[in-house]
Amino acid sequence: MRHLKIQPQQPQLPNLGIITHISELSKHDMIYIYHHLKIGSELFLESDKARLWDKNAVAVFYKGFKIGYVSDNTSGLICKQLDKGLTILAKVKTLYKQKYMPLDGLDIEVFIS
Repeated sequence: MRHLKIQPQQPQLPNLGIITHISELSKHDMIYIYHHLKIGSELFLESDKARLWDKNAVAVFYKGFKIGYVSDNTSGLICKQLDKGLTILAKVKTLYKQKYMPLDGLDIEVFIS
């Protein structure tokens, strides 16, 4: 009879999902790409160290176009995870707009693993 050695598994934390708002939509490239954004569109997040007044600024990009910044409420947490080099996935969760008009608001879902 064989004896199998069973090694205890380390508990793994689930992916952390955060829903947050994008600020400063009208100040960047949103006007060029708002009609391409759909629920589920993948976004790229990058820590923005050029904003000296906001050490936790996290810029949001869609296909190379800057669309705004992660809201101040969650940018600190996301910035720390970006600085650690963790994989972060962001997708469009909700689009707020009126017919034939640019976006009024945009919520994203951020997954940190």
